[in-house]
Amino acid sequence: MSLVKNDANHDRFASVFNLLPSEAEFVMPVLEQLMLKHLPKGAHILDIGCSNGYIVQQLQKRGYQATGLDVSGKLLSFARINSPESKFIHEDIRNFKSPPTYDAVYSKNALCFFMSLEELTTVFQNIYTAMHDNALFMFSIPTADIYWRDGVPEDDYIGYGYTNTHCYVGDTFVFIERENYHYKPEERIREVAMTIFELIDGIWKRTDSRHLVKDYFLSEIKAVLENVGFIEINDCNIQDFGEDYKGYDQHCIICRKPSLSQ
Repeated sequence: MSLVKNDANHDRFASVFNLLPSEAEFVMPVLEQLMLKHLPKGAHILDIGCSNGYIVQQLQKRGYQATGLDVSGKLLSFARINSPESKFIHEDIRNFKSPPTYDAVYSKNALCFFMSLEELTTVFQNIYTAMHDNALFMFSIPTADIYWRDGVPEDDYIGYGYTNTHCYVGDTFVFIERENYHYKPEERIREVAMTIFELIDGIWKRTDSRHLVKDYFLSEIKAVLENVGFIEINDCNIQDFGEDYKGYDQHCIICRKPSLSQ
């Protein structure tokens, strides 16, 4: 399946996404322990798939120079309001070209939208080029090691409709996200469907969207990182960070760009 058919642009949901509970309180302790403690204040950090900018906002408040990148222009319009002192880039990371600018790069669950190792390689190469020597790269990503057991999803629901439904309800919206394990096990591709009911001018309006998520094995991801040139590639499970993270069974990977002058 080609990413060309994969609608991971969340423009249609931007106004409601901005009303959902912020994940910054959940993310920042992990960032502090794995990445931020190794960076000086004022370090320039790029957040890939920054959405409405709440993590960028928290980085800026902690004294870092923060830049957010996202493919959704409407999400970035909220991000610029939420973190007005930060810089934001409207770009697809596959097409992002930058000279060495960043002391660290972070991404939360944005790299699973690329459907092939070739595309993932292009993404990692673009990130690598945009980083200073010795810069850190940290990202979280769903992996096949966790989601798939013996060739089938861990919940054993393949072909039986939707599982892992998440729902948020506000005064002016209802947000529903559902994962579907319909695809062939050997492809390790899941479908995520989102439905939003939004109260606009006194009328409830419905919007639907579907996109695909690719579950790579951890060994595949590490091999691509190594081939691009990253070193000191380590991983951990987010749920190991304490009681507040139990149930978030997901890999986090951190690595470094070497000093090319050595």
